[in-house]
Amino acid sequence: MTNPGEMRQEPQPAFFRTSLTGFGKQLCEALPVTFGCRELSSASHTVSYYDSFEWNAWKKKRVIRKKGAKLSLLDLDSGHETASCPLRSTPTHIHPGRTSHDSVRELLSGLSALRAFIRLCRLEEQTTQLHITNDNEKTVAVVALTVMTLREKQREPFSITLLSVSPLRGYGNEARQLTGELLRAGLLSEETSFPAVYRELLSAAGLTPGAYSSKPSVRLDPGEPIHNSALKLLMATFRVMQANEPWLSKDLDTEFLHDYRVAIRRTRSVLAQLKGIFPSADTERFKNEFRQLAKRTNDLRDQDVYLLAAPSLKAMLPPPLQPGLDTFLDDLRAAHKNELGKLRRYLRSRHHAELLHSWEAFLTEPQQCSPDDPPDALRPTASLAVDTIRKAWKKVLRHGRNISTEATDEELHGLRLDCKKLRYLLEFFVSLFPEKVIGPVIGHLKQLQDNLGVFVDLSVQQEYLYGYLSEKKQHPDYDALSRASIGGLITALYHEREHVRKRFHATFSHFDSEETAELFSRLFQQYR
Repeated sequence: MTNPGEMRQEPQPAFFRTSLTGFGKQLCEALPVTFGCRELSSASHTVSYYDSFEWNAWKKKRVIRKKGAKLSLLDLDSGHETASCPLRSTPTHIHPGRTSHDSVRELLSGLSALRAFIRLCRLEEQTTQLHITNDNEKTVAVVALTVMTLREKQREPFSITLLSVSPLRGYGNEARQLTGELLRAGLLSEETSFPAVYRELLSAAGLTPGAYSSKPSVRLDPGEPIHNSALKLLMATFRVMQANEPWLSKDLDTEFLHDYRVAIRRTRSVLAQLKGIFPSADTERFKNEFRQLAKRTNDLRDQDVYLLAAPSLKAMLPPPLQPGLDTFLDDLRAAHKNELGKLRRYLRSRHHAELLHSWEAFLTEPQQCSPDDPPDALRPTASLAVDTIRKAWKKVLRHGRNISTEATDEELHGLRLDCKKLRYLLEFFVSLFPEKVIGPVIGHLKQLQDNLGVFVDLSVQQEYLYGYLSEKKQHPDYDALSRASIGGLITALYHEREHVRKRFHATFSHFDSEETAELFSRLFQQYR
């Protein structure tokens, strides 16, 4: 990977729309007599732009561009290349954790280690560069004419023609004079910028940067009936499911399934916790349907977690035992492929299509609130939000305080579920409260969730290994090194889990504190 060296050009070239179709008589006649020009280069390239489904590069003010045989990171504000590495192929997606190119991994992993970078659009770019010289025949600026033509199926033809003027250091006045002459000659129209052009290309390709969020923001009205607010929350969550579902079968990265599962859990949480809002028959039906859908993805997610953790799992073992995990990881990949195939078939099934259709109809069909609705359907949103959050918080405190000194697996598993329910409620109703109040509340809860999450993950990993080892005992050809490696990994995970278990009570005490209680009190005071 290389970083571009210092150039003599000024950092910010000026970009203009232009009616020019090529450098020729028009441009030469527009130049003041004190300027001359000579062609520097002319080239054509196929250019592809990449970003993740969550727009990780865009959010970090970076652009990923594949041009020629080079993959580059560009600064979004200026378009300047900040880093690059060689890449001959032009893949439809690049995953930093799965690529065999070390330099590509190094280039992209800082933007996201988990997400694949998907090709957003492809275009043909023709660029001609001229050196503009003064009467001493010294180059004062580089003028580039660039024609970009979008090449996307099912999209209308689209092209942009730009002229950029890049002054060399110390020749800013000359560059401004040159630009003024070209404007007066009518060869340039409005000034533009790299981010504006990039956004326009994406728009022509049907894309809006930053459009996706796994936690959509829903602005709720405190006085609106909770029935209406719940429908808004459920619809926003359903849109997250719909956004991710087409990508599940492609297996580009693990986060599509993760976000899909979280959306299912949020849906189930609204149905379970906001009681008395919808007819009980509908509530029970959809709770059961989404519970079954979640179960279909459980094994696949567990396998994803294991495969993501493979390097750290190997590092837990002494070097002589590390190769023994290869058989397990190969078996895991085969099991993952099998589970993915089962999920693909289900997602194409009639039953699943009917579920999505009936759920969307339930959320979108006009429903007028009336006195005959379930008991809480007409309650103001803020009133029910405060009551349900308070109830969920008290439940976390009650269960946490009752956990024994030993902190059994069952106790910690149960508390983790309670914490998830509280977290979802806080996030559902976040728009009802000032950020300075609800932000710290979520932050305190997250610290407890992190402790419990690590514990449960380690428990799940151990159980998976126990089951795997038990199954392999039936196969006499399962070698001793692999057995020893699995046994060693189970032991290492056990010790790590016990270390996390010992930290639990201190972590919970931090949550069950006067400071946290004061934060919740301030939260509830908003709607007394």
